[in-house]
Amino acid sequence: MSASVVRATIRAVSKRKLQPTRAALTLTPAAVHKVKKLLQDKPDHIGLKVAVRTRGCNGLSYYIEYAKSKGPSDEEVLQDDLLLYCFCRS
Repeated sequence: MSASVVRATIRAVSKRKLQPTRAALTLTPAAVHKVKKLLQDKPDHIGLKVAVRTRGCNGLSYYIEYAKSKGPSDEEVLQDDLLLYCFCRS
């Protein structure tokens, strides 16, 4: 590939505008209020971690736990000052 083609490709890619993506998960205002209330009793936790797991012959089930930190493969969602972590393979 010639240098002029590479420069043209870089120029074309660098001019693209990034489009905002939709959040992986959204909560209702009532759910945000309830989770914030639950987290008040747990000062060492920073948010919720949500995942979908395979469970036997039932298929898929939700897995929700309090999160102390972000995992390496978690997608962070911030909604109304509440941190939610979605396990990326879910």
